[in-house]
Amino acid sequence: MGLTEILLASVLVIKSGTTVIPPHAYQDRLDITEVTFEEPSEVKEIGEYAFLGCSNLRMVNLPASLEKIGEGAFRECSGLESLAIPEKVKALPKYLCAWDTTLREVKLPSRLEDIGSHAFAYCGKLDSISIPASVAHIGSNAFSFCSSLKSVELPRNMRELESYAFSECVSLESARMPANKKLLGELIFSGCTSLRDITVMSPVPPPFDCNSFIFEPDETSIYEKCRLHVPSGTEAAYSKAPGWNLFF
Repeated sequence: MGLTEILLASVLVIKSGTTVIPPHAYQDRLDITEVTFEEPSEVKEIGEYAFLGCSNLRMVNLPASLEKIGEGAFRECSGLESLAIPEKVKALPKYLCAWDTTLREVKLPSRLEDIGSHAFAYCGKLDSISIPASVAHIGSNAFSFCSSLKSVELPRNMRELESYAFSECVSLESARMPANKKLLGELIFSGCTSLRDITVMSPVPPPFDCNSFIFEPDETSIYEKCRLHVPSGTEAAYSKAPGWNLFF
């Protein structure tokens, strides 16, 4: 069944029986401050850019029935402060909440597998994120310019971390990396000037894409201040590995 809605004052109510919110359905609607879903909700999908530019949107109560969210669905919702992703959602699309400048809290589903590129880029008020153990892939620039983020712990068995994933997170102080030896993206922490501790659990130094590094080549001051923690007995291997050998 298609989209059915009512607007009460500034609260958008998605009526029961609706299964899909179409792409761009409410793009740039400044009259919406809250979105709720009438029970029992049957919404399974939110289309791409459905709420793009809804800058006065403050609250969204996503239904448990939701399974898929389209690209940029809540992009540039600059008034949105928190978002809880329902448990049936397995993948977050690119640009999901990019430029949501007041977003402070995000709850991710326990069985999430994929975080798309730029999903939370420029979310400057986001100061913490709990990444579920099931996440296998984080796309490029997924958390770039999250300037309030202070620490990050990546899942132990994560398979792919793409380039610039946490670049320009200027408040980031500590990071824990996966335990596998998979290829890492380039310049994952470039511009993270406050980073002081990186723990890498892999017994074999992971290589970097394009023969790159973890910081920009001219960010030698970060290498001097940041301590690298590696598994016991692997210090010699890391001290010789490209990229990792730049730590003091």
